[in-house]
Amino acid sequence: MANDPATRTRELFQPAAEGPFFEWSPDDFAGDATDAVCAELSRLAYAPLARIEVEVGRVGFELLGPLRSKRLFPAQADTDGFVCRDRRRDTVIAVFRGTETGNFDDLLSNLLVDPVEWRPGMTAHRGFAATFDELRGPLDRWFAAPAARRLATGHSLGGALATLCSADFPEAELVTFGAPRVGTESVFFRQRQPVRRYVHCCDLVPRVPPPSFAAADVQEIADGLLDNFGEPEGWLAVATQTAIRQTARLAAGSMARMAELRGWGHRFVHPRPLLYLDRRGALHTEPADEAVADDQRQARREYRESLGGQGPSGDSGAVLEALAALSAALLRADRTAAGRARETLFRELARSDSLGRVVVRDLADHAAIHYVRALEDRARSPHRLGG
Repeated sequence: MANDPATRTRELFQPAAEGPFFEWSPDDFAGDATDAVCAELSRLAYAPLARIEVEVGRVGFELLGPLRSKRLFPAQADTDGFVCRDRRRDTVIAVFRGTETGNFDDLLSNLLVDPVEWRPGMTAHRGFAATFDELRGPLDRWFAAPAARRLATGHSLGGALATLCSADFPEAELVTFGAPRVGTESVFFRQRQPVRRYVHCCDLVPRVPPPSFAAADVQEIADGLLDNFGEPEGWLAVATQTAIRQTARLAAGSMARMAELRGWGHRFVHPRPLLYLDRRGALHTEPADEAVADDQRQARREYRESLGGQGPSGDSGAVLEALAALSAALLRADRTAAGRARETLFRELARSDSLGRVVVRDLADHAAIHYVRALEDRARSPHRLGG
């Protein structure tokens, strides 16, 4: 976000509509531009297949074919990803598309959070596992072809699917952007190739689902969202936010008890290492939790200021009510209620101002374009490391 103080709604919800793509060539950089290429391909995955074929061809890549899952509902995107080959560098890249706005199949994949045995000895997120298994077939052929290097990549939901791909195909490097958690430590024991997991500052998606449904883990997500609303002013506002936080703690406790009754004792984790892009765009490898939390607090404050005081109004009650309703519905396995609560929560978080700017930093930072810009800057200045 260092190049743009605010995120436009279209950048968040329609990643491929903001083109153009590949205003640079991998040959423009002196060093290894692999991760910048992966970021741009991950954004391109949201585009129609015809556009994908044109754009990968412009940088000298060959489109091997699309990845498609079963569709219960009509959707805008005609693929769930694609596989391409960089013949000059003898590299095969599987690119998975992230969540498409309004796509109910994607919504179901995100909502089915209960842990299941995905492969013998591996526990994973039910929705992500089911979606990846529908896409897996062509990968056997494309990854079996001789190649010096294989990569699995994606943004958001696409990053989750890429993570499972690297577990099933341990010869593939993993490069993800704003990916959620996909399973327990058991998912990663087969990985043999490098992992690079990028997270952009306040991006909410890597924090979900929580590591567990213990009260403290759920409360941490709620606290991060409330931080977007700033410090309340006046005794009534202070009392209101105090009550809201207390309500959040009670809801977190209730969710923890329901999770225990459902036997959800598994702890979801991320693959390592974490590559953290701070509010200035600098890259930090495995930063301390305290440093990340401090950077995020400052980022949220600066973002509110950049909007000229037009940020969240302070009415955080709707956000917490939706968060509590979504968690409760998931634990009850009530998909209808979960869908309604998810849409309410997303609508509250994704509100925009009169200029079409997303007003909540935790959602604004998830836009795929921020990862593209940061990794392009990184490729141009390979020694830019925050610490």
